[in-house]
Amino acid sequence: MGTAPGGWWLLLAAVIAAAVAIGVLWYLRRQRKATAEPDSVEALKQQYATGEIDETELETRAERLLRHES
Repeated sequence: MGTAPGGWWLLLAAVIAAAVAIGVLWYLRRQRKATAEPDSVEALKQQYATGEIDETELETRAERLLRHES
């Protein structure tokens, strides 16, 4: 076919390595996002529970957070 027999394996290895790298980056990005969101929401819940903010303020801030996080 015009190429050395090992050439296709090298290409396959490069594609697999790229796929693994992309998968790892995707996973790390999702983990970072998942850990950041509950802290913000938990802080709002805590403020609501202690009476620092009312229900309207809780809803407004939560909506803003979710829009910003997306």
